[in-house]
Amino acid sequence: AVSSVGDQFLVTMEALKKKLQESGAWDHLSKTLLYVIRDKPGNALEVFETLSQKARAFDAKLPELDQKEKEKAIAAILSMANMYKSPSPPKTEEGEDPEPEAPPEELPVIPDLMFNAHVIGEAGVGLGEEEVYKLSVSIHEFAIAQGNLENKYKTIRFFGKILGTGADYYVIECGKDEWPEPDENAPRIPEPMGKGVNKYQYWVSNLAGPSSTWTALPALTPAQLNIAKQMRKFFTGNLNAEVKGYPYFPWKEAGYLRAQIAQITHGTVVSPKGVWKYDEDAEDPKQSIRVNENYKPAERASSLLSASMWCHHRAYIMPDLNRTSFPETEGDEEEKKGLPVDMLTTLDKDIRSKGQWGFSLCTPFGVRPGSDENAVVCAKSIQWPGALCAVKGKTIVNVYVGYGISKAETLYKPPPAPTPADEFNLPAEKEDPITQPESAEEKQKEEGEKAES
Repeated sequence: AVSSVGDQFLVTMEALKKKLQESGAWDHLSKTLLYVIRDKPGNALEVFETLSQKARAFDAKLPELDQKEKEKAIAAILSMANMYKSPSPPKTEEGEDPEPEAPPEELPVIPDLMFNAHVIGEAGVGLGEEEVYKLSVSIHEFAIAQGNLENKYKTIRFFGKILGTGADYYVIECGKDEWPEPDENAPRIPEPMGKGVNKYQYWVSNLAGPSSTWTALPALTPAQLNIAKQMRKFFTGNLNAEVKGYPYFPWKEAGYLRAQIAQITHGTVVSPKGVWKYDEDAEDPKQSIRVNENYKPAERASSLLSASMWCHHRAYIMPDLNRTSFPETEGDEEEKKGLPVDMLTTLDKDIRSKGQWGFSLCTPFGVRPGSDENAVVCAKSIQWPGALCAVKGKTIVNVYVGYGISKAETLYKPPPAPTPADEFNLPAEKEDPITQPESAEEKQKEEGEKAES
């Protein structure tokens, strides 16, 4: 029995709550009352219906995730949480703090990614400050880890970000002065590491942050490049995924990604004329360059708004051979003398760049950049949308942010399938070799031969 009016009220409210929970109205009523408590409207009774509609609009249920998506989301959250928590140094067996591990004596040259992001941001390309900071930390940790593994690089450059349907690829470009000799048992590559299209090694990661894992891409072969040039395919973000399409690409997505990076690098990495100069001490001066220490930036940024003031500083990939150098054969030396394009040919004379670039001046405010001495000069590739070079003083930033697909001059049509083989020539029909019934004479003759025997 209920002893008082107050107890009776509580019993009634508990029963009402149970009924409303069964119908789903209790949660909605609670959210509406929260709006009343938070906003404290003077005419709560008059606007109660409006607040109810507002609560109902934000009451949509999130779509259910399958188990794989849940695990992926949880892993991403834990990865982000690990970046912000205080590090706890491991203890020795005696329970004492170990001595901090010293970084390698020589670290590679890594451009200031935060400042470079500011420069390309003025040119209209931005990854976001948080993303750039996490990426900068990840690259520095990668450099230290590789140095401790005796895999020391001389330079590390952020190549860019290639967008995918399932995940994106962050790409860094690593260079050395001397590369180890390839293993004798390894397949022979026409241009081994350190030469031609394999002059640099590329590493990729799906995450930007201290917990990101970097994976080295394999060396590129002419066969991979030849097939990749005929394809137009979005990336999935999985290096081990099959590359479905035509022509058939027998390697995994890692090989296709490496081929696209080579095309973008050798076709869009440019710089103002004079930044680089030919290395006269090299065996082939026209294909060997080094930094010009005496380079002086243009006094007026507007003077760089011409293709004649820019040049490539990556080797030209010969379309027939899918490599940057001729094979070492005993052919006619006159036929192999020189490449079609010297490395520092200006864009107005380079056969891979004629009419494929656009130039502009940019400022953070977008007001009269032509009169601004600190304006950023931007050279954008038309052939590879997403590739650009931004210049501000002596800071030169080449970056690519896109889907890894070149511009289509016409509507894309898959290459036709090969001509079907001729039908097999069937032999001429012959009569069925059925034994004919013996005549009476042949049968009598056969019986006589048996009787004699």
